[in-house]
Amino acid sequence: MMDVQAMALWAGSHPLTVWTGGLAIALVAAAAAWAANGPLRTHGARWVAPWTERWGAPQNAGARLLATLCVAALLLLACAQALAAIAEEWAAPTAWALFDDTLAATLRATASVATLTLFANLTHAGDTAVLTVLTVAVAVALWLRRDRLLALGWTAALAGNGLLTRGFKHTFERVRPVHTHEIAVADGFSFPSGHSSSSLVAYGMLAYLALRLLPARWHLPAVLVAVATVFTVGWSRVVLQVHFASDVLAGWLTGGAWLVCCVMVMSGIGHWRRSRATPVA
Repeated sequence: MMDVQAMALWAGSHPLTVWTGGLAIALVAAAAAWAANGPLRTHGARWVAPWTERWGAPQNAGARLLATLCVAALLLLACAQALAAIAEEWAAPTAWALFDDTLAATLRATASVATLTLFANLTHAGDTAVLTVLTVAVAVALWLRRDRLLALGWTAALAGNGLLTRGFKHTFERVRPVHTHEIAVADGFSFPSGHSSSSLVAYGMLAYLALRLLPARWHLPAVLVAVATVFTVGWSRVVLQVHFASDVLAGWLTGGAWLVCCVMVMSGIGHWRRSRATPVA
């Protein structure tokens, strides 16, 4: 338990180091995952087993869409169970609860005005107002391009995540950590972090749209920018003491699960629509 407390003390005393180090680790991990999946992106169709090809045949599109919806529902159920486990672990007098409290208290005692101001500016990337404008702008652009499914999927992803996160907040009703400065103020319940989940869905969906619509040379940069933005917004909420670290972890878990569900369902609907236009042999 003391090692966890020492880690929290160090992280709270060095928020900029944690940010830069965490960014480096996240970006390297994302780039490594991208490189590892290169053969799959290039030659994936060659590796598809015959039964998978039959499952993807037009006449099976309806069953495939239904299966996709079921998998998405199970994923959301698993996400809810995971959040409950996190909430229980961090609510009890455990090492991780000590980490949460110690980190928040250390930041409250040591974070400088300059550091708080920096992260108060960075956290705006996850603000509701910013993401609302982004949602409308991207949806209109996609609609004008006649990418109607992508426009609807993008809008549903952002709006649905807001409802999902709000529902979880009112389910767990965790109080926010004390933040005595006035550089950033937040009210309402704390768990999971709405900024963290919303930024992951928004910038993750933007990366997905980049993979679908932009030339290949933009794919990796889009993914790296999304990863950097999501990590920065999440850590900013901790540094500003408006969320515990576990709130951010739960927000990333919620947003990640919802993002995967949205991409799965959009792909399933797209395949189903294409199958209706394809004559069955």
